[in-house]
Amino acid sequence: MQETDRQAQAGAAVLGSDVRVPADVLAALFEHDRQLAVQLNAAQAGLLGAADLVRGGVSGDAGVRALLDAAGPDHGFVAAPETGLPAAGAGEAVGETVRRAFLEYQRAAEQRRQVAADVGEATVRIVDVLIAAGYSEAEARTADVRGLRHGRFGRAE
Repeated sequence: MQETDRQAQAGAAVLGSDVRVPADVLAALFEHDRQLAVQLNAAQAGLLGAADLVRGGVSGDAGVRALLDAAGPDHGFVAAPETGLPAAGAGEAVGETVRRAFLEYQRAAEQRRQVAADVGEATVRIVDVLIAAGYSEAEARTADVRGLRHGRFGRAE
């Protein structure tokens, strides 16, 4: 019998809640990270859409000035022909769209950074428990979280 097989058999009996609880936490963090990745992708799409708005006619000072000039003496209460929005309001709307898209992206990125830190901490706890149960550090680092949640040691694929 190989050394790894002996360790796996010996460790299988001791993989109780001391491993299952942090494995559950790690699995939940993985799911949260997946959800944040979806939010981050949506926020990135919002940023790209806002950038397209800017490139589409409201780019730079000249573009904003052109929209304001198009507003004429009524200051934007007449629709700008390029956008169908009030001319002065178009620049404000684009600016607000860019600001909201950036804040959403920043929020999702910060949450994802925090989840990554939490994943690192949970991983350290699991590795420490598995080493104490007789597994090598290399084995502990490649353990399958799904199996650990059920008290079974296995390698992640």
